[in-house]
Amino acid sequence: MVKVIPSLLVIVAINLINCQLPKSSNWKFWTSKLALLTKPQKQDEDPKQLNALWSLLNIARFVLSFPQQCSYQGADYPCGFGFNCWLQGKRILDLCSGGLFWSCCVPQQTQVSPAGILHDPECGKVYTRNSKIVGGENAKFGEVPWQAAVVKRQYFNQKISCGGALINRKWVVTAAHCVYRTPATNLRLRLGDYNLKGQTEKFAHEEFGVKRKVVNEKYNPATYQNDIALLELSTEVDFKQHIVPVCLPNKTDNITGSMATVTGWGRTQYGVPASLGVLQKVDVEVIDSNTCQQWMKTVGRREIIYSNMICAGYKDGGKDSCQGDSGSPLTVKNDGKSTLVGLGAYKALQSAISWGVGCARPNLPGVYTKISEFLDWIAIQTASSS
Repeated sequence: MVKVIPSLLVIVAINLINCQLPKSSNWKFWTSKLALLTKPQKQDEDPKQLNALWSLLNIARFVLSFPQQCSYQGADYPCGFGFNCWLQGKRILDLCSGGLFWSCCVPQQTQVSPAGILHDPECGKVYTRNSKIVGGENAKFGEVPWQAAVVKRQYFNQKISCGGALINRKWVVTAAHCVYRTPATNLRLRLGDYNLKGQTEKFAHEEFGVKRKVVNEKYNPATYQNDIALLELSTEVDFKQHIVPVCLPNKTDNITGSMATVTGWGRTQYGVPASLGVLQKVDVEVIDSNTCQQWMKTVGRREIIYSNMICAGYKDGGKDSCQGDSGSPLTVKNDGKSTLVGLGAYKALQSAISWGVGCARPNLPGVYTKISEFLDWIAIQTASSS
């Protein structure tokens, strides 16, 4: 078969152990060297050495796909093997997309960066200077400072599964269907993020553990009634220009016919395997529930729009939330302040699992949890931790 020089195996192994991996820009160099070293020599050569080399190179390429730098409390730290970080007596934080295997290594004692700190900001206001959802556009950094990302961890990986909204220093509200099966210990909350695939923002995002998870006791997975949950942050958040809570509505607010904005990192097209990574926004019209029900019936849908749900979208489609936008905030702006009116959208989850409804289709607007119906429940649950 082929003959492989064993010394190259040793070099790659040493580089792996010491984390001195070749840069991805030099990957062609390594593969070209491999091609030279693997030219056929004898037909009866044992291929085990070649297989071992390829395995090591694949491991190196896998590790290179992880971030090499992480941000925590406004400062940058290196990503590396969690075991090495532990040996150095430092803290292992799961901020490098590799679980405890490939982690953010920070000192035991760290201080929160004062950059962008706000003292007693008003809810629902944007404080940044320059302040895809289907049919939408990129939001600006800091334009949606209450947007939260719900991160689910499992073994050596983590992924952002849903959105949420920060409502005060300790609590994020999200969709029950996103978290009701996941233990609080496997959840994390990311605040102040904008570009999931880069770290170029003016201020760094912050990540928190989940101290407590509260799923509405009347949540029904079959009908998506009472699809709301609360997540308590492990520590109180310091408000900053890119981390500000959203306002809660009044019980008597009538928002039918109003223009609302839905934001999230979900897919910009139904069936597309990945999102753009940059926070998206789109404006949609809040629709009367009876009208919404009639639209859905015209296309053969039998789902019921209950009193604790609201619809938002357009009869002709074109603009909507989509897969991955579950739990993200639907807000209405008045007098320069944004109010959380909906939490959505259950249709995004249904289309992803079994119904095949799709996104932004005619007569199928997004269906959201109506926040004003849960104000008492939110007040009771959040007060119990005070």
